[in-house]
Amino acid sequence: MNLERLHRMRQAMEAAHLDALVLRLPENVLLLSGYWPMLGASTLVFPLDGRPQILVPEYYAVEASGSLWDADARWFRFGVLGARDPMLEMAEFLADVSGGKGWKRIGYEANFQMMAPAWQTSEILIPSENTRAAYAASLAGCELVDASALIQHERRRKTSYEAEKLRITSEISCIGMEAFQKMVGVGVSGIELVAAVEAEIMARGIGYKDAQRVRGYAQVATGPDESSIAFRMNEISTTRRLKHGDVALLELGVVADGFWADRTRVRVAGQPTDEQARVFEVLVAAQEAGCAALKPGVTGGYVDEVGRAIIRDAGLESKFPHITGHGLGFGYHEASPKLAPGSADVMEEGFFVSVEPGIYYQPVGGFRLEDDVLITADGAEVLGPFTKEL
Repeated sequence: MNLERLHRMRQAMEAAHLDALVLRLPENVLLLSGYWPMLGASTLVFPLDGRPQILVPEYYAVEASGSLWDADARWFRFGVLGARDPMLEMAEFLADVSGGKGWKRIGYEANFQMMAPAWQTSEILIPSENTRAAYAASLAGCELVDASALIQHERRRKTSYEAEKLRITSEISCIGMEAFQKMVGVGVSGIELVAAVEAEIMARGIGYKDAQRVRGYAQVATGPDESSIAFRMNEISTTRRLKHGDVALLELGVVADGFWADRTRVRVAGQPTDEQARVFEVLVAAQEAGCAALKPGVTGGYVDEVGRAIIRDAGLESKFPHITGHGLGFGYHEASPKLAPGSADVMEEGFFVSVEPGIYYQPVGGFRLEDDVLITADGAEVLGPFTKEL
């Protein structure tokens, strides 16, 4: 059990005068129950006092029972013949759980602008206005409070339990980066690299240190045209085959039992040019300086400037168009903290951030290195350290 997380959340709820939280986003159900829902059909009620209660489709009873910490589960038929309207099931569940409690203020996820997918990524159930209406009808007499900012704030500082889960995910991400580095070569396409990376992560990641549900999300940009715009939020991998001297840039998200890693490596097919080698050397220096600068008390703006200054001194600042890093862990990207110019976010022990400077321009191509760093009491730890080779 992650008792530290449960205790800290209840402290935050008490300060905000919340009697309970009602959660449906899979990442937040995981946060406070230990169970990572399959597709977003579960509802968790996490009270200030008393045991949490969770509503789960009955055909996920094995998975839920094996991971729930301290929540009493109620099962319901879902997606099969004879199943009732799931909104009705949820409404009755909430009415029963809250009945006689005297709750006045209940927090819910009203304003998550970005959500992490559940295990079933091809079709995710999203809380909607109908969900809020069901809350209001079932929790009559209670004030519904947007607890999004409170939840996001609490998620920033990871517990020791969560840090160990993130280490496992980061180590699994190395399986994908290893496959990428071995396979990059003249004649290989971006799509072939994506397929190989994701296949290795699935085949070797499931079962690694008891990880049960693992998936890789690989994106590979190849050649100067694709990689020089690889600062975008996603790459579009194609059947284009690498030519001698082409850059291949891997953007890799990995999720293991609901915990996320975000990594990037770059490789050249054949022999790099002198300019590519120079850019890569500058990038390694900037990325490692950013990692080394992370410790409690420094700001995100300070860390960003440490690495950006190295790129600036090399005459390449205009080729670095994005921020240095972001929070992550319960999602591929989290709202804070940010390592960005002027960021006033103050680093704390337990924060988990990416460090990912990049340099992109024609005809050299795009270069980015990304590692995930846990801030410790006296510095920082790169989780899943992996070689940086051009």
